[in-house]
Amino acid sequence: GALLHLTMVKLALHNVKNFFPIAGLEFSELPVTSPLGIAVIKNLENWEQILQEKMDQFEGPPPNYINTYPTDLSVGAGPAILRNKAMLEPENTPFKSRDSSAFPVKRLWHFLVKQEVLQETFIRYIFTKKRKQSESIEEHVEQVNQNCIAEDCHIKVEADLGYPGGKAKVIHKESDMIMAFSVNKANCNEIVLASTHDVQELDVTSLLACQSYIWIGEEYDRESKSSDDVDYRGSTTTLYQPSATSYSASQVHPPSSLPWLGTGQTSTGASVLMKRNLHNVKRMTSHPVHQYYLTGAQDGSVRMFEWTRPQQLVCFRQAGNARVTRLYFNSQGNKCGVADGEGFLSIWQVNQTASNPKPYMSWQCHSKATSDFAFITSSSLVATSGHSNDNRNVCLWDTLISPGNSLIHGFTCHDHGATVLQYAPKQQLLISGGRKGHVCIFDIRQRQLIHTFQAHDSAIKALALDPYEEYFTTGSAEGNIKVWRLTGHGLIHSFKSEHAKQSIFRNIGAGVMQIDIIQGNRLFSCGADGTLKTRVLPNAFNIPNRILDIL
Repeated sequence: GALLHLTMVKLALHNVKNFFPIAGLEFSELPVTSPLGIAVIKNLENWEQILQEKMDQFEGPPPNYINTYPTDLSVGAGPAILRNKAMLEPENTPFKSRDSSAFPVKRLWHFLVKQEVLQETFIRYIFTKKRKQSESIEEHVEQVNQNCIAEDCHIKVEADLGYPGGKAKVIHKESDMIMAFSVNKANCNEIVLASTHDVQELDVTSLLACQSYIWIGEEYDRESKSSDDVDYRGSTTTLYQPSATSYSASQVHPPSSLPWLGTGQTSTGASVLMKRNLHNVKRMTSHPVHQYYLTGAQDGSVRMFEWTRPQQLVCFRQAGNARVTRLYFNSQGNKCGVADGEGFLSIWQVNQTASNPKPYMSWQCHSKATSDFAFITSSSLVATSGHSNDNRNVCLWDTLISPGNSLIHGFTCHDHGATVLQYAPKQQLLISGGRKGHVCIFDIRQRQLIHTFQAHDSAIKALALDPYEEYFTTGSAEGNIKVWRLTGHGLIHSFKSEHAKQSIFRNIGAGVMQIDIIQGNRLFSCGADGTLKTRVLPNAFNIPNRILDIL
């Protein structure tokens, strides 16, 4: 990755310098004729220098980086020519994966190595520097393939294999825990989040644009510094500006070099669209079509807002009710449901004009608390999870029947209660998590529990399903996040201490509070460590099935 970064910057600098004479601009006159042009050149030269220094820190390429001799040795030539020939071979790249997702970076590699202006750089860093003999190959990324499995070699979880999913990016940091968030489904570059003292709407376009492969400053991630080292609440820093952040800690640009930074900027580089003075919001959800979102608070109030509009649109539930445990819109967006700590589920029509609208349905689903629910159909069939005295902690309900007879089926599961629930409509499966760390998977057509397994050693506090229903994620009270294959239930990724719980003196909350997955395998999560993070997960099928079976 570092070598590709360097060569791309070198090529861009070479092309820019060649362009100006063609355009009739003399280099010596650029400061007058094109101040922006000279600024671009200076910036590229600065990047080139920093990346060059970064490359020079390596003792050489990893073992088996590429084949250093061509496959056809019948051609009589000197070592230098043979090495150059090997470098240009179509199959000879550092990227060994045969998955289609690796094709673009392979094509980029081939394009760059064929550029005459770059060949000296490639030869210098691939062939002329040797790693120390004492350096263990085990320290480097293992290339896992079918042959390796056949030889019973050491298998790692996919997140350990050097994929971009192995590193999270902090989108926002609070001194206290982040209780909930929601991605704007009408514009996935906008996120609303809730801390204990306010609700903030953020534009994170610049942060998401560089997530898959961090272009600049990858090693200067916030996770590499302790919380005592950085003031996360500062109004303007450049640690996470993706297009102008430095490549190293010693090269942080001052704010004056970033004229587009405004005062409404968080310390991570997100733009603050709006702050709302709402306290103790516990749950949030976005409308499936329009730019609306719901907030549910500890005091029981439920409000609907439009993005960037100061006034609330409607207050579905006043303060003074039981605490909100979960809320969602249905898939059409014309109804919304709210579960609460007294075991009730209430459903409203969204298009309301009344100042204090009443739910058109409300019934007690669980005797102690309803923790989560899911609309199975538009709104007529609903699944709930919670804690009941009879231990029927996951239930199916028909809302078209009177509340006294609306229970279709109750599953006996999850001692001490179920905490989270998700529905996979394509496969018609219910996934639930419980206080003891178990996951249960139900087939709602057969109304049967088809599989259960221990996912965590502590309570499962968050659950999310990817849009294609290939995998789901669980987050625990200990702060760990795990990614599981929906078919076969094998572990794909494990991210330990992603949102480690606070000490007993800081907050009653603990661990992962919420997880969401959007298109492109992008995972968002927040928790008791006060961070909202994102990472891009690699394709769940990048590694063979047998690896997941072993895991």
